[in-house]
Amino acid sequence: MNAVTTIEIPRTQEIGAVEVIRVEANLGAEVRGLDLTAPITSEVTDLLRRLLWEHQVLFFRDTGIDNAQQAAIGRVFGPPVADSIAKRHGVKDEDILPMNTGPYSNAYYGTPWHADATYLEQPYLVSVLRSVIAPELGGDTVWSSGISAYEALSPEVKDKIDGLTAIHRPNSKAYKLIDDKSELDTYLHQYSGVQHPVVITHPFNGRKVLYVNEGFTEELVGLPEDEGRELLAHLKQQFSRPENQVRFKWRPGSLAIWDNRATQHKGVADYGNQQRQLVRVVAAGERPSR
Repeated sequence: MNAVTTIEIPRTQEIGAVEVIRVEANLGAEVRGLDLTAPITSEVTDLLRRLLWEHQVLFFRDTGIDNAQQAAIGRVFGPPVADSIAKRHGVKDEDILPMNTGPYSNAYYGTPWHADATYLEQPYLVSVLRSVIAPELGGDTVWSSGISAYEALSPEVKDKIDGLTAIHRPNSKAYKLIDDKSELDTYLHQYSGVQHPVVITHPFNGRKVLYVNEGFTEELVGLPEDEGRELLAHLKQQFSRPENQVRFKWRPGSLAIWDNRATQHKGVADYGNQQRQLVRVVAAGERPSR
């Protein structure tokens, strides 16, 4: 049975009580009774931050919000940031563009496990994703916790990765989304690799996080090639363990807010040629640290 927590919001805000329902043991909570179409008050700001640092990903149904209201939710966690490829085509940080995902679309049809933009020196802190059009079947997103992934590692592996760094590059993303070879070469030169600790400390809850991902982490620094490849594969595999995951079925108007420091996610490519449209807003973050 899911654990339910009722949090009383001051009545002066006229938003009643908020129900928080844990979805899985290690991450994920559905939030009910919070009107996201209303102006974001300081009390709601504090609540969203506190719940997110605790549960790592928050889910909302039938939000009724528009792009501007979604942008306001993103600003609870930091200023907006445009995608690094979109910026090269004139997209501004404040612009909000729909993502039509699928086999014949302008975005991904499924993704590997990844945390958003870890190839940047300052990856996003939080991502906010809203469903506009959802397929009847399929098209779910799955999140996996870097916190529980780290905690489940053996003491020997924890000792081995303590102090290690890894190189993150956007190559897999770039090859999928940039067709022009000259533009591709320029982009890959600009984002030639950034190092982040393999284990970071979460900036707000202080917990240790395993910070490697299938999409962007390409090598461990300071280890022999074969040993590094084997260890990195073992670390990435932790995010495929069901006990570290939560899965969300999208419906129009659904919203997910996730902690991009504590989690990574995967888009499931199982919806054929059905239409699927999402709107994403992200909040800037600082450089991850040990």
